[in-house]
Order: sequence, then C-alpha cells, then structure tokens
Amino acid sequence: MELQEWKDLLRKRLHIEWRLFEDSILRQTKKEIYKSSYKIEVFANVYEILLEDMEGLQIRVQQSSLMKDTIEILGAVAEDTVRELLYQNFGILDFLYQEWLAREDCAFDELKTYIGRELEAIAMRSSLVCRKEDAGETEFNKAAEGKRN
Repeated sequence: MELQEWKDLLRKRLHIEWRLFEDSILRQTKKEIYKSSYKIEVFANVYEILLEDMEGLQIRVQQSSLMKDTIEILGAVAEDTVRELLYQNFGILDFLYQEWLAREDCAFDELKTYIGRELEAIAMRSSLVCRKEDAGETEFNKAAEGKRN
C-alpha cells in the first residue's frame, strides 16, 4: 500500500472515532454535556490536529532515509507510524485525550498570571483616568469646553 492509502484509512478511522464520540455526547443530558465541555474541546482539537498533520505529510515526507529521519525528528509521521496507528486496538482520540489529562498543565497558571497582569493594567489605566478627571482634564470636559468656545 502507498502512504496516501494508509493515510486515507487512518483518516477514515479517526472520522469514525470522532463520530462515535460525538454520538456518545449527544446521548447525554444537557448537564452531562456541560460537564464534558473540556473533553469535547480536547477531542475536537486532537482530531483537527491529526487531520491537519496528515495533510502536511504529503509535502514533508521525502524518499531519502536521511530526510525521512530528519522529518520524523521535526514531528512528521512516516508511513510506518500511520500503519502502526491503524493496527492499534484502542481509540486513538481517547488515548490521546487520556494522555493529555495525565500531563502537567501550566495553562491555568499562565492564565492566572495573565489575569493578574491585566488587572494591574486596568487599575493603572483607571487610576490615570481618575487623576485626569480630578484635574478636570477628561476628554469629555475638553470636548465640552471646545463647544462653548
């Protein structure tokens, strides 16, 4: 089989996995769906990333073994990897979701730091506006004075 045929099979398998997941979610109550929102988001992102990566393989995979090794190091998937993924007897999307959950997630910490910085920036802007207002220098006052003249 050619690489493109393997990729087409993998794409179909992933699509089936996605549709089964989607069906299982749609059978849940509204409250259960709400509780599953993060899982839905991760599954959708994983599915999209895998499909996009396979498309890129058509351009990135070269015939020489040196290029093939280099491309694999850079993150591409070679024909053997596609074939091995198809041989797995478990859900690829669910496996990747479970592995993602097990990883150290710093997104919350990054968000917390970002929010702290933004709150400080808002406070600084607010403080500047208040000082200008106290000094009678607001844009509104300037505009009002301009109309009087």
